[in-house]
Amino acid sequence: MMMLRSLFKARVDLLRDFVEQRGFDGILLSRCDNFSWFTFGARNHITLNTEVGTAHVFVNQESVYIFTNNIERKRIEKEEMDEEISSQVEFGEYLWSKNMADVLKPFISGKKIVSDTGMLGTVDLKAQIDLLRYAMSDFELKTYQDLGAACDEVLNRKMKELKPDMTELEVHGIVYSSLAKEGIEPIFVMVSGEESANLYRHNLPRNVRLGKKVFVSICARKRGLVVSATRSVLFEKDQALIDQHKQNCYIDAVAISNSKVGVKLSTVFEQIKKAYAEVGKPYEWMLHHQGGLAGYNAREIIANELTDYELRVGNVVAWNPTITGTKSEDTVALTQDGVKIISYYEKSDWPCVEFKMNGMLIRRPDLLVVRRG
Repeated sequence: MMMLRSLFKARVDLLRDFVEQRGFDGILLSRCDNFSWFTFGARNHITLNTEVGTAHVFVNQESVYIFTNNIERKRIEKEEMDEEISSQVEFGEYLWSKNMADVLKPFISGKKIVSDTGMLGTVDLKAQIDLLRYAMSDFELKTYQDLGAACDEVLNRKMKELKPDMTELEVHGIVYSSLAKEGIEPIFVMVSGEESANLYRHNLPRNVRLGKKVFVSICARKRGLVVSATRSVLFEKDQALIDQHKQNCYIDAVAISNSKVGVKLSTVFEQIKKAYAEVGKPYEWMLHHQGGLAGYNAREIIANELTDYELRVGNVVAWNPTITGTKSEDTVALTQDGVKIISYYEKSDWPCVEFKMNGMLIRRPDLLVVRRG
């Protein structure tokens, strides 16, 4: 794993350059997304809903520290961090009852320190720091691909077992537990049955039966990286819905095929809007965001007409166009070899619908008809 050590050194150098170019003495990273990015996947959170964790990275021109309390130190060092990285940092452990401000005082007092939170009197440059983590290394993309394949397998297996008389809450539990068994954190599981799919774009699972159809959307995290994907099941044939789903997939394929290095997110967004009009649904895009840049958050940037971010190698996108009642969504990496759909890989058993556009063959998960009774 010498590669990981060299990648980590490059990440440390990146932060030191960031600090030096802006005239600061050091940088403090406390957000969960940045902690995972800096450590190539370690977690500093306890609960899933926190944005700022219990371990903090501090980098100056001389040293790299991880400050955390005595409750978390051993677990983070032994379970969360690869030895190639933990051996390159100094741990600052303090008693859980102590104030972290007092522990850090010798390191930040009288100095110009930048951070991703603005805590302890530091200068908050979160927006600029965020930009550092948007492009993935090959190491991270491999982790991402493994996660995408695992999520596809779980959805493939469990969605085929669903029945129309199940409730959305039951399905939520099935999918949640199946992901968790794979060591994956289900940070979002949306279950939209027949009624809910036509009512709410963001349906939190309810105690209602699925009825004639269901789609499940997930945001699933491992090693800090988040995969988003949606799969849809129909329990009795409905040709109108099947046709609409294909229209939805077409819009998604347009988004994916236009997600190229050097293209701005705003440009892709405009192509998405045109695609809605092409299938005769010109206003549906207004009812829900269309996705955008993904990575250490389900969406790092949500695209719109003004999003100026220019895509580059190592970026990951997750588009999620919806027409009322249907949705298409997967996670896609922009690699040196082109666009790769990492949560719906080529050997997936889930049926597909194919589109040829912009010199590419884009495969999207079809609506699966599962007859019961």
